[in-house]
Amino acid sequence: MRRISTTSWMLNHSLLQFFRLVVVLLLTLLATGSWAGEEMSSGEEARQLRELMYQLKHRVEVLERQQLKQPTAIRETSVSTPSPQIAPKNQKASLPIDRAFLEQPRNKIDFSFGGQIVVEAVSNWPGNSSTSEFDLLPASVPIGSGGENGQFAFSARETRFWFKTASMTKLGLFKTLLEMDFKGSTGDERVNNSHNPRMRHGYAQLGSFAIGQTESTFANLLAWPDTIPDAIAYISNRQAMIRWTQKLDEDFSMQIALENPETTLTNASGTRITPSDDRFPDLAVKGLWYSERGSLALSGLLREIRSDGAVVGGVEDSKVGGALHFSGRLNTRGSDNVRFGLAGGNTLGRYASLNSFNDGSIDANGQIELHMLYLGYLSYQYWLNEHWRLTTTATHIQADNDLSRVPDSTVKYAESFHLRLSWLPLLRTNFSLEYAHVRSELESGLEGEQNRLHFSALYRF
Repeated sequence: MRRISTTSWMLNHSLLQFFRLVVVLLLTLLATGSWAGEEMSSGEEARQLRELMYQLKHRVEVLERQQLKQPTAIRETSVSTPSPQIAPKNQKASLPIDRAFLEQPRNKIDFSFGGQIVVEAVSNWPGNSSTSEFDLLPASVPIGSGGENGQFAFSARETRFWFKTASMTKLGLFKTLLEMDFKGSTGDERVNNSHNPRMRHGYAQLGSFAIGQTESTFANLLAWPDTIPDAIAYISNRQAMIRWTQKLDEDFSMQIALENPETTLTNASGTRITPSDDRFPDLAVKGLWYSERGSLALSGLLREIRSDGAVVGGVEDSKVGGALHFSGRLNTRGSDNVRFGLAGGNTLGRYASLNSFNDGSIDANGQIELHMLYLGYLSYQYWLNEHWRLTTTATHIQADNDLSRVPDSTVKYAESFHLRLSWLPLLRTNFSLEYAHVRSELESGLEGEQNRLHFSALYRF
């Protein structure tokens, strides 16, 4: 019978334990890491950790097979091992650590919980009493001499929490995410200032396959502008979908998704019409390219815009259109980075700026016409030191409206300019003060503007 030395066995055993520890740590990182739609900037780090985990897992399996081939040799070393024959009655015999590791359930589920506490204070001049004090929307910019002299408010509605699970299965990593915030319907500010919770994300992902509600594939959160409120021009839409992600090489991946459809149209009086007559899901495709200098993304969108009797009973009309979105985040010096995005198309509508512009128009005869919509944004983040950063952002969005079909009170374009100073004194803590200037113009030629001072205190847990 072949014997192995105590030193050799202890070396192999130590290596095995080391690799096991690394795998457990990596699984913990993946289970508790930020893979929600709002933390997509860590996606590349998670991707690299996942690849390293698979490599280490393979090496652990090789070492385990080598260990199991030599069961008798291990018992002949000076290391004592409990014997099942002498275990007390009614007491389960202890297994060698390598056997116990192998017999752990493969589908063990790791749970994690977290969120953020946010308090905001905002002052608008002029203000618009008919809209939220905290959101920037093209249609909410006071026009001409309208608006209030000043408008101040506090809010904690950006507070949110999430619940995650992760487990390793024979088909790959299986994870789920449920995230809620408090930007639902608002209570009475006079007494309790309540905000109803709403679902932001709720999906499950097994390997490359994801199903549920999350950020649209057409968007790119890696290139999201660094502003406190959402800027005037941006691409974002959370909705239910079925998505497949395919890695083509180390630095390039593709995503394709079927997403929830919803047609939005403007009628002759300027009112939004939502026919709810959609027949096919929206098709979104995105290519993602990564490098040490940053990331780039090109997204495509194909949609059918349809109405079946929404304006005139028995009259059905539909149009097929699309949109493109090119965006990226590029590192410049140290932690400094520039973020940008350009988008355009005749079905961009509800995917841009919180559906401030509709997909098209519908006339009194029930006929649909699609309208081109363009937007762009540029944001530069400059780190003064490890605790202070300064960000400047400019955004613009503009529509080609058909004035023979929509009124001249329709918004023609809007733009915003932001200057944000952030202080990060502690881990997961961010205090920010931002000044924003917003302008807009209607098709009639009337112009409006608004100034804003926005403070935010955030702690993630």
